[in-house]
Amino acid sequence: MTPPSTCQACRRIASGALLDYRKGSGVVHNDAFLQCDICERFACAECLQVYDILSGYDFLCHACAQAFGNPLPHRGH
Repeated sequence: MTPPSTCQACRRIASGALLDYRKGSGVVHNDAFLQCDICERFACAECLQVYDILSGYDFLCHACAQAFGNPLPHRGH
């Protein structure tokens, strides 16, 4: 399946800055939106959080991350 061209959470169009996802102190870059492992929505970097929860490399949107009870990391915005 081809990811949509807009974030399914905030509806913004894909751009370079919205496709750099933070994982700890590192950055994961993808040329398209990444998908939440729980709800499967494709989301921009501001709506998708990366956590070491289940597999060591899990992508969770804000809503699913809150459901897990994990505090959202400070993303500088």
